[in-house]
Amino acid sequence: MIIFSSSLARIAILSALLAGVTGQAGEDRVHQQGKIRVFYQTEGEHAVERDDRNQNGIPDQVENVLSQTVAAQLLFVETLGFPDPFQQERFRAASFLDIHIRHKNKLKSNGLAFDELQRFNKLGDPTGTVSIAFSVASSVKAESNLTPAHEFFHLIQYSTTYFKNNWFAEGTARWSEAGLGVDNLGPVREFVAWPLPKEQSSALFKMSYEASEHFWNPLAAKSDSKGLIPDSPALKLLQSMRYTDGTAVLKDLRFTGWAFIRAVVIELGKIDDLAFRESGYTEWSEANQFSSKNNSTILRAVEAVVSHQ
Repeated sequence: MIIFSSSLARIAILSALLAGVTGQAGEDRVHQQGKIRVFYQTEGEHAVERDDRNQNGIPDQVENVLSQTVAAQLLFVETLGFPDPFQQERFRAASFLDIHIRHKNKLKSNGLAFDELQRFNKLGDPTGTVSIAFSVASSVKAESNLTPAHEFFHLIQYSTTYFKNNWFAEGTARWSEAGLGVDNLGPVREFVAWPLPKEQSSALFKMSYEASEHFWNPLAAKSDSKGLIPDSPALKLLQSMRYTDGTAVLKDLRFTGWAFIRAVVIELGKIDDLAFRESGYTEWSEANQFSSKNNSTILRAVEAVVSHQ
């Protein structure tokens, strides 16, 4: 997934994506469950594969993207108690979670989540309708690729905290993939010491996805010896979900460190205002959300959560 490093980059990519939305590159169709909508095309550059095993008129690829996103919402929000993006102040005005399937050449990655509310002006939507949103590459097959769940976790982050430093945002989003994956945790590299020595923390702050195995996964393992998803009515529903090929969307009940990561996300949401004042920001600009000034604040929050485990 791309995290924007500048507002100009965000505008440029969004403009390219919307070229498909407005019909210049094809006609959008929609597949919807509750507040979650998947917009896709069957012709042109952004076309999805047409396989339709159950012959219900919806391409399997589209059904599976929606299923995985619904499953991520059931897992993280309904079962594990992570913040619900629709209920947080930043995204509370959203009526939908809109997912657009677009060619990877446009996205420049497998997925792209937006940290601000979007106005797509979809046919039939009341004037002023806003959505939270992410896009998925048309090359993604959700039954074997966890991009939709990864992007949904970014929306949890964005709804809760303004911090977007890559070692936090991408590191924990990579960790989140284990929730619907076949393993309860990704690779784990042992710490030399905890709290991290200065030289190790400096190296951590330069990381992105790899921060999962160097930092988040080790702490998740340290905090959670059982690594089990707790029983709930939402879990029962989640366990019944299947992709169009018949395979289970939730692979098993093992998911190490979910309570720890949840506590970190919530803690970061609580200290945004403090960091805003201490850093002398006048706005949460894109540059400020990525600022190196945030690193020590994020790390202190993690250390505080670890100390209370």
